[in-house]
Amino acid sequence: MRFTIDTELDRIIVPDTFFNQIDKMNAVLEANGAADKKIDYVKYINDAIARAQKNAPVRKADLKSLKK
Repeated sequence: MRFTIDTELDRIIVPDTFFNQIDKMNAVLEANGAADKKIDYVKYINDAIARAQKNAPVRKADLKSLKK
């Protein structure tokens, strides 16, 4: 999932499907008896940003060489 950090608007822009995807993950957790591990929207973003900050910034043109 990709987020955009807009420094002009001071906003994190998520895909249109972001909330639905998190809701689906939470439904799977609940169905498997792990409702106490529910994913919070903001915490999910903050955790993703913290992981990404451990790496150097890259240009969009360089993304192809980084694909897993």
